[in-house]
Amino acid sequence: MRAGDLRHWLLIESKTVAVDSNGDRTETWATFAECWGHIRSGSGREFFGAKQTITDLSHDVLIRYVAGVTTDMRIKYVDPKNGNAERYFNIRAVNNPDELDEMLRLQCSEVII
Repeated sequence: MRAGDLRHWLLIESKTVAVDSNGDRTETWATFAECWGHIRSGSGREFFGAKQTITDLSHDVLIRYVAGVTTDMRIKYVDPKNGNAERYFNIRAVNNPDELDEMLRLQCSEVII
């Protein structure tokens, strides 16, 4: 993987649960790792369920190897070309090509907020 191909600054976030003094649980996202990566658009589809339109956009995200990345995490990308809009990608699969611990190919779905 060429360093020049990694042009997106990404935050890999993990879900944490905080409990306040009343015992109420709140889910938040904490930064697990920061790295350069490449977001490659894949396919998209739109379908109808429960009387609403659901959009599913899939992407491949390539990063240098980071130990501990799981499908319970997400990727946050701040897009400087789009007014610093935040984009989020749920990680669906983690692939370590040839088990070399050099790079990770993350299959993700973009969350439309």
